[in-house]
Amino acid sequence: MKYKYIINSTNDSSSKFGNCEICNKQVSEVFIQVEQRKYIKPDGEISFTGDKCTTLYGHKECLLNKQRNIHN
Repeated sequence: MKYKYIINSTNDSSSKFGNCEICNKQVSEVFIQVEQRKYIKPDGEISFTGDKCTTLYGHKECLLNKQRNIHN
């Protein structure tokens, strides 16, 4: 697994967070998706980092469709 994703509801709508960053349409329940990628520390320990990754707001379905292939 090269990437992992955390998706959570903001418990609010487009009126607070703006339109979906993917489709640019209004959202009744905005979700936030945080992407993280695998990182191997110098000591060999496997961890995850947000460096060079994206954080997006929008419809849950739109966010799920933007995920990279997590098995690469």
